[in-house]
Amino acid sequence: MTMKTFPPLGEISDALVIETSRAADEPAWLTEQRAEAWRFFASVEPPYWRRTDLSKFKPDQVIAAADTAATSLYQEEDLTEQGVVLTTLAQALHSHETLIRRHLGAAIEPTRHKFLALNAALWKDGVFLYVPKNVSVELPLTAVFSMPIPGGAIVPRNLIILDDGASVTFVEEYHSIAASDQAFAAPVTEMFLGNDSTLRFIAVQTWGEDVYHIGAQKARVGRGAAIEWAAVNLGARVQHIEAETALEGDGSRVEWVAATFAGDHQNLLTAPWLRHIGAKTEAHMDFKTVVKDQSYTTFDGMIKIEHQSRATVSRLEEHALHLSPKARSDSIPGLMIDTNDVARAGHASTSGEVDEEQLFYMRSRGIPRDEAIHLIVMGFFEPVLDRIPNDALRQRIAEMIEAKI
Repeated sequence: MTMKTFPPLGEISDALVIETSRAADEPAWLTEQRAEAWRFFASVEPPYWRRTDLSKFKPDQVIAAADTAATSLYQEEDLTEQGVVLTTLAQALHSHETLIRRHLGAAIEPTRHKFLALNAALWKDGVFLYVPKNVSVELPLTAVFSMPIPGGAIVPRNLIILDDGASVTFVEEYHSIAASDQAFAAPVTEMFLGNDSTLRFIAVQTWGEDVYHIGAQKARVGRGAAIEWAAVNLGARVQHIEAETALEGDGSRVEWVAATFAGDHQNLLTAPWLRHIGAKTEAHMDFKTVVKDQSYTTFDGMIKIEHQSRATVSRLEEHALHLSPKARSDSIPGLMIDTNDVARAGHASTSGEVDEEQLFYMRSRGIPRDEAIHLIVMGFFEPVLDRIPNDALRQRIAEMIEAKI
């Protein structure tokens, strides 16, 4: 697949960003947004993240995609008559400009750090999904992002908008084979859930071993709306994902689960934030991590209950299994409460090796040690894998986990 690219980052100017935007016949407001984001990117240093190792990352070598060649969309039924729109964000600019202008950047501020600004300035890949009022989509919709050239870079921008009472399942997957050159992905996904809407969002990261994946995801959830969020993180050399669910509407809720498995020398970080804003909001977070070899993972999770929130129910848990003595996982769960009106709120974290008593019990029944560990790990991840609606994808992820064990 041939992919158009920008010059290396060190050779790009705001004038080139403006020229490229105008050549694509983009609206003037977006051209200005891109130029402002690029000026910010060019003027600031990369963020310092103590638990994300960017020491070997070479940003000067980054060559970002300049078209939508890395985006593939899949749907099993024609939804045109229902008014559902699933297309690239670049294409949607010509048909849904007003809707995009109202939402683009309204969840994730591009000047929060350098990599978010890079996305806002250079995105070409990415998805636009819109589900109209009271429309329910039964079969899952899928977007797969690839790395079309070795050592390339993609900066997808995804925009998901559900009108009041809408319902949909959306799978966002990042996948590539192993590469010998540094590759880079800086995706941003913004999700807006109207009142009484329901979103099942499945995010899957199975990059090859030399990919640096630095991304952000945020859902803004309206009154009575619900999001079921499942994440699977298996690939990449380095991952830094900042994710947030903002329960803004009264009675909004989230079920949030994740599975992370790091091996070799992988450095995988997930930083989920859960923000309670509306009244009678409810959230349950259950993150599972497995580490082996000399890998390092970080769970940096936070619940924030805002002052105006009332009768909040919230629970955050993270559990880690160590399969090798040199593997490391840091769990940093947090809870900030800025109100006196809380129904229930708490967090917990556990970390340790596979239970020897459990292994002894299984071996006493004729199960070899390696097979027993395999069964324990697969059972550990099962609550997350069960959330994946696509049978083929679920099987492929299970096989990747089995290979890592």
